[in-house]
Amino acid sequence: MIDTVIFDFDGTLANTNQMILNSFRHIYSVFHKKELSEEYIMSTFGEPLALTLSRDFGQFNFEDVIASYRDYQKERFNEEVTLYETVEETLEFLKNKNIKMGIATSRLKNSTTQALANFNIDRYFSSVVSADDVKKHKPDKEPLIKVINELGSSPETTLYVGDSRFDMECAINAGVTPVLAGWQHGADKLAKTYDIKHVLKKMWDLTEVV
Repeated sequence: MIDTVIFDFDGTLANTNQMILNSFRHIYSVFHKKELSEEYIMSTFGEPLALTLSRDFGQFNFEDVIASYRDYQKERFNEEVTLYETVEETLEFLKNKNIKMGIATSRLKNSTTQALANFNIDRYFSSVVSADDVKKHKPDKEPLIKVINELGSSPETTLYVGDSRFDMECAINAGVTPVLAGWQHGADKLAKTYDIKHVLKKMWDLTEVV
């Protein structure tokens, strides 16, 4: 019996795709003086930001790069980011079913808590584990296990809802049932690759899985 649902944030609860694409394009134009393909940027979705920036901007001062990235997003978050369809209704349904809920994200802590508060959904989550809270990041199991432990749950009774290969591998590595947010490009291929049983067309479909 499922008693716990853990969510990724970007691309799962909130549509941050365009903002992230624009943010990466911005810092590449500032530091590398070149454009970057959308395909490459999207391949990094789900990866910790610090890891991506360290790899692609290693020759620059890390604090300068991440400050430029964050400043770009601060000005645009409220305009460019929205919750996906039926997210709030689904969270309310799960709360009323006494399902424990948490977040396991590769987003940094401060921006995660701010985003949840901006959308007024922070009240639903008893545990929020971000990139700052773990030594090993997705696809390692550590983020999920940390949330599960904080919620007093077990992997066998937990679902993890995410949209990327990092999320699916993290769930599998943690012994948690993976649930795929099927509204992202390439979801069909991802579901087939990882043999995902539960693929959502919209977040409300999660109520049938639970």
